Amino acid sequence: MAQGSLVSRLIWLLASSMAALWVLGSIAAGTLTVFEINERLDDAIEEVAQRLLPATYEAVRQPEAMQRMAKQLVATMDPRALAYQIVGPTGEIAMRSENAPEIPFPVPRQAGFHDTPQYRVYAQPAAANGYFIEVAEPRAHRAESLWRATALTVGPLLLFLPLLWFLIRWAVFRSMRSLDQLRGEISRRDGSNLSQISDMGLPTELAPIQAAVNRLLERLERALAAERQFAANSAHELRTPIAAVLAQMQLLSAQLAGTPHAERSARIVVQIKGLSSLAEKLLQLSRSGAGVGMQRERVDVMTVVQILVDEFRRHEDVGDRLVVIAEGPDEFIIQGELDIIGITLRNLIENAVRYGAPDEPIELIVGRDRQIRLLNGGAMIPSEILDTLKKPFVRGCSVGAGGGLGLAIVDSVMKQIGGSLTLFSPVMGRVGGFEARLIFPDPT
Repeated sequence: MAQGSLVSRLIWLLASSMAALWVLGSIAAGTLTVFEINERLDDAIEEVAQRLLPATYEAVRQPEAMQRMAKQLVATMDPRALAYQIVGPTGEIAMRSENAPEIPFPVPRQAGFHDTPQYRVYAQPAAANGYFIEVAEPRAHRAESLWRATALTVGPLLLFLPLLWFLIRWAVFRSMRSLDQLRGEISRRDGSNLSQISDMGLPTELAPIQAAVNRLLERLERALAAERQFAANSAHELRTPIAAVLAQMQLLSAQLAGTPHAERSARIVVQIKGLSSLAEKLLQLSRSGAGVGMQRERVDVMTVVQILVDEFRRHEDVGDRLVVIAEGPDEFIIQGELDIIGITLRNLIENAVRYGAPDEPIELIVGRDRQIRLLNGGAMIPSEILDTLKKPFVRGCSVGAGGGLGLAIVDSVMKQIGGSLTLFSPVMGRVGGFEARLIFPDPT
């Protein structure tokens, strides 16, 4: 069962890990920023209190002079940020800023910082006996300062998240390029191409996979070569004795003509011919499986078609039933081997003759779009059977003496030359029939 894309999992893992680290980093940066800003704001409050300290010397004797001095001392301050009060010994306000409340801040008369719901207050004893200097910062102003400082610290990091996502995707896809190349090389290997994968300069993690695949390809090549050699040798060794038996049986059948044994001898001759045909098909299958179709030479398919049509029309069971329709130019050039292309088309026509309706025509259509279509009549073949007809020893029906190798040979050759074999039933526009369509690649 598939577990999803490895690339997607890597991107998700890296992105989530980086996002988690970003969150932790942002929390740490925000916490340090808040701590540092609080320190600086507290230092500013304490500094203002120190600057107001000389004003308390004149708090009793010259209140007006004290007011002027205090205003000059705090003229550079933002009035929204700080407020101050100088509180007398009995709790009266000797002096205050315009933005300070008219009643004393509700904090104890003790040196240090004190918090109220509205203010953070710093209290300091004044030089004059019994007087206190109280400088307060509105909590709203501090909260605004903290939020702005935190946003300026963490905000730019937030902008890097989309960039980080695309960077991770780019890095993962780039890292996977070697794996894609290896996968492409493996996908190009099949029964007709089991060559070793050459050195691709893969990373250390992928090099053992390539070595293991090459060892597997080597074992498969030896096994398939042994199998093909056995099939070829067996079929080849059978040809001579089968031919001898057929000749003797045909002679015997001629001698038994007109006797009660004539019919039986005729059936034996037919069966021996079928055995001879099967041996020939096995040789063809072995040859196609050995990669003969990979040999490249320019072949004119129209010449092959004409030779085969002339040959089959001489058969009594074919004659004028085989109709050729040339829709394209006079030449149909492909890259392949003349003999193997002839074997391919021969098997296609033999399949149509053997399994098609005997009273319906066999149409061989050479199209303009590098296609050859072979149409024959007959009952419709169910789709579940149609999908298996390209496998060896599979037949679409019990009618006919074939061994189920013709379409397997055609499919093997077409794959080797870069083309394809597609089967259809019923024929388009009809209620029955069978169509085999060959699509050839460009000869470039």
